[in-house]
Amino acid sequence: MKSGDCTRFQFCPKCGGRLTVKKLDHLPRQVCQECGFIFYQNSKPTASAIITNSQGQLLLVKRNMNPRKGYWDLPGGFLEEGEDPIKGLKREMKEELNVNVKVGSLVGIYIDDYSCSYQSKTLNIAYVAKPLKGKMTPMDDVSEIKWFSKTKIPWKQLAFPWMHAVLRDWLGR
Repeated sequence: MKSGDCTRFQFCPKCGGRLTVKKLDHLPRQVCQECGFIFYQNSKPTASAIITNSQGQLLLVKRNMNPRKGYWDLPGGFLEEGEDPIKGLKREMKEELNVNVKVGSLVGIYIDDYSCSYQSKTLNIAYVAKPLKGKMTPMDDVSEIKWFSKTKIPWKQLAFPWMHAVLRDWLGR
């Protein structure tokens, strides 16, 4: 990658030739000078859950890793290649909270910027979900879980900008 540019590579993953930026489809794209391979950058999909308890409080998890370690997040994570979003959300809930969930309605889909990484843009899919039997336990990606009333959401300590939009949409339902 070029210094200071977190989304550009220097060499083609197909043949090893040098990549240059060309305008294609009205957008700057990295194209191999040797084989013509086009290095498309696509948003990385995630699935997250809005979980509430019987008092209507929202569950947030404190991130135990960067980016934004120590900030509050919705439980969820990146989908695997070809993974159905609902199956991915169920997998993530087991990995992060050691709980099975019933996935309900779609709240919305939101674009955001994860961090300086090769695919930094994210496509965040948020669902309402209900935990099934079992006690939620913070696993390796999570340092703490906490319930927040709708009037006490820690807006300034939310990990990512897209969370403001999804929570406003959810609160407006």
